[in-house]
Amino acid sequence: MSVFARIATHLANKSPWQDISMIYFNSWPEQNKGYNHFETMDQRARVFDNALNAMEDFKPNMILIACNTLSVIYPFTPYSQNTGITVSGIVDHGVQLIHENLMADPDSHVIIFGTPTTIADKTHQRKLIKMGIDPDRITSQGCTNLAGKIERNPFSNNVAKMINANVSTAASKMNHPIGKVYAALCCTHFGYCRNLFQDALSKHVKREVIILNPNERMADHVMETPVETNAFSPDINMRVVSRVFWEPERIDAYVRLLKDVSSETVRALTGYEWNPNLFEVKS
Repeated sequence: MSVFARIATHLANKSPWQDISMIYFNSWPEQNKGYNHFETMDQRARVFDNALNAMEDFKPNMILIACNTLSVIYPFTPYSQNTGITVSGIVDHGVQLIHENLMADPDSHVIIFGTPTTIADKTHQRKLIKMGIDPDRITSQGCTNLAGKIERNPFSNNVAKMINANVSTAASKMNHPIGKVYAALCCTHFGYCRNLFQDALSKHVKREVIILNPNERMADHVMETPVETNAFSPDINMRVVSRVFWEPERIDAYVRLLKDVSSETVRALTGYEWNPNLFEVKS
């Protein structure tokens, strides 16, 4: 949702398109069961493939997978082999962001925070090593259940405790004793808790720490499309669709987070479309 809101803000100011339809398609499969709850990658891929095929009904020109877990799952889906639509995953944006900063500061280190699925797959790590980054400069931390806790209530005290525990564990694993530390928030939910991560990192890492947020990188990339001389202040139709029901308390929490970023996003969120048949869940 933070990527959705940031794109809307960019486009409202200056757009190469006069009329825009933006749809936030929530691929969360079950009310209390996300993709990390499925036991195998094959199960996750089958469910996400169903969601991707359902997106075709909206006739998209582009699909942005604004979720690190789903970006990791995407290459395992049949859809990835057959689609003619441009699909961009946030993992690649995160890898580029991390790589640029590590290359600019050769003594630095990165901690990659993500969901267990994202970290276990080691996609970020493999790509960074292939791009020439020493594996000793990379620490990965899978944050079990943190994304779900943030999804339900980003202001909960439990969220702060979980972030502190994960940062402490990550700091204890670092084997690169010098230089600046970059903390890459490689789960789109984690950016909402940037300040909590910063506070915990200041406590457990006694070096300069800089937060990297791939959410911002992905949203900014959309606007890399060259703007013609006749740039527009476009008409933007924004919709939020979801297979699962969002409790009013959850919506209220995200309204608090996004109200100063994009009022259009807030309106779409508060008027979201709940469709239990949005896509089929078969694992």
